[in-house]
Amino acid sequence: MCAEALADPVRFVAYALARATHEDMKILRDFLLDDDLREALDQAPPGIIDPRSWAYWNSKVGRYPAPPLPTRRLG
Repeated sequence: MCAEALADPVRFVAYALARATHEDMKILRDFLLDDDLREALDQAPPGIIDPRSWAYWNSKVGRYPAPPLPTRRLG
């Protein structure tokens, strides 16, 4: 399972931004730079990060107001 998660680091970080606890993120932040968080936000698949987490993490990396959430594009 760990190898699968790390095979797509952007998706892994996107899920962490939305669902990790404060303690989890303290550990991850030891390994992630703000640039890594920006990349995860920029490339996050639609539907993973909720609006509250989106606004919070964008503000943490210096983006206020936050850009629009990623959206799904059909057809």
